[in-house]
Amino acid sequence: MIIELLKSDKEIITLEHVEQIPDDLSGISSVQVIGYTQAGVTQLEKLFGIDASMLNHGDDIEISSHYLEKEDQLAFNFTFPYFSSENGMEEVVICFILKEKLMFSFMAINFEQFIPENQKQKQFDHISTLPFTLDTFLLMMIGIISDYFADLTEVIAKNIKIIYSNLQKKELLSENALDEITKLKFNNFILKESLNKYRRILLMLRKSKKLNEQIKEAILMDLNDLTVINEYVQNNFERLDDLKEYVSNKVDMEQNRIFKTLTIVTVCISLPMLVAGIYGMNFKFMPELEWAYGYTYVIILLLLSFLAPLIWFKWKKWL
Repeated sequence: MIIELLKSDKEIITLEHVEQIPDDLSGISSVQVIGYTQAGVTQLEKLFGIDASMLNHGDDIEISSHYLEKEDQLAFNFTFPYFSSENGMEEVVICFILKEKLMFSFMAINFEQFIPENQKQKQFDHISTLPFTLDTFLLMMIGIISDYFADLTEVIAKNIKIIYSNLQKKELLSENALDEITKLKFNNFILKESLNKYRRILLMLRKSKKLNEQIKEAILMDLNDLTVINEYVQNNFERLDDLKEYVSNKVDMEQNRIFKTLTIVTVCISLPMLVAGIYGMNFKFMPELEWAYGYTYVIILLLLSFLAPLIWFKWKKWL
């Protein structure tokens, strides 16, 4: 477990144990806990008198499991999606607790490693003229996370366009293309679910009496941006559905082409086999057996029975 104390002068103090936390936290704005354990959370609850019980209910649907406002604290959590591999997306629960002049954040992994440096710098520049207090830090975190959702949506949209472009260059499509589309659709689903949870939290924060009007105004602006982002996420679903339908139709056409070819081959072979079957019967009286040109006649008949269907299929433009 790693504990990071963020001071008002933006200096970060890194600790490994709860016992190392100093008694005087007057210059501290944030306590960030990365890779938390149940024992460590219990120690922090006793030390600071906070209620971190919602860490155990991150997967619940009810808003009460994600937002809890008491007289002495404000707590909320939401899921944070991230790419665990090149194309695979996972999510982790992040919990924030505001008590007095301190913000506590609990996360299984350090989500800041997934935030681009330019986005961090953008938000730091945005608050550079403000005193670095709890409100300022909360304002910065909300801005960073909102921009992060926009970046994830853009990444998925770009991947969809790349698949579109690649598929148009291929004449033959396989089930692998459908697997890629399904994976992208699942990533988009995780993003939409996390985005909805985050929007619900922001809506609840706007109603809180513990936040000042400046933060509420910033939250309103972020909510407007997230509404637009949500529309893009929904557009991604529509594009993926169209793409999946396109691939499915292409695969069906290729299968139909294969079945058509097999049908042609079957018909072309079946007629010569019929002729061969007739003259292969062991009847005693068969006029052609005594005919001098019987063998030549049968060979010609076999060739004609094979070529006639081909000519007919060609005339019907099946070939």
